[in-house]
Amino acid sequence: MRRFPDPSLWLLAWFTAALLASLASDGAHLLDASLRPPEWSHPLGFDAFGRDLLLTVLRASLTSAALALATVLLSCVAAILLGAGIALAPRAARFASLRTLETLLAFPSLLFALAWAAIRGPGWGTLLFSLLIGTLPGFTRLVHVRARELLAEDFVLAARSYGADGFRILRKHLSPALLSLCLVKVPNLFAYALVAEATLSFLGIGAPIGRDTWGSLLAQGKDYLFESPHIALGSGIPLVLTVLALQSLAESEATMPLGKPRRLS
Repeated sequence: MRRFPDPSLWLLAWFTAALLASLASDGAHLLDASLRPPEWSHPLGFDAFGRDLLLTVLRASLTSAALALATVLLSCVAAILLGAGIALAPRAARFASLRTLETLLAFPSLLFALAWAAIRGPGWGTLLFSLLIGTLPGFTRLVHVRARELLAEDFVLAARSYGADGFRILRKHLSPALLSLCLVKVPNLFAYALVAEATLSFLGIGAPIGRDTWGSLLAQGKDYLFESPHIALGSGIPLVLTVLALQSLAESEATMPLGKPRRLS
């Protein structure tokens, strides 16, 4: 039994509504409605700029989701290439690469993000780099472990005995299984990217100024937490539900068997 009822239904409904809101809404500013509490026609109320908070959160969540999706895709591609490359590398190069990964894992990714933001300033590039720093080292280490397990299989040893080089082994034998591992980890990585984006944008080192994301709306809600708590609640509760749905989906996919690598014919 799933801990979260129909997580895919929530994700489909929310992001479909976000896409429709992004296409249909003009984002009008009603200054006389600034900080107005929720009502029947506007269930989440209005933000500090007089915008309907529900439509604003929907559009902001689509921006955050697009950034999280880009982070997941880049992480999967880079982790497969780096993890498999480290597994196929000579012992000395593999030792140095693994120690580098462990060094990156020893430091909180938020410190790297703060340092990078101090150098480059807030922006999409800064945010994407910070998210990759948070996801790539650990995921690369996981892919490396899986690749080492595959390299010990009999069919890979047989392929090597027939003269297959590292590139052929990666393309025909490692890549299918590593891709299956990535697909299983996608919901978990996506949830992490959403939370990390919200954290960084909340701290002011994420999205550019004037661009709405989940984190920037939470930062706005912090400024009006006492007089208008509906801004923080209306922005935070959908994020919590989305992350819970992704985690529940990740747990259900984790029980599925990984795809078997392609065997030598």
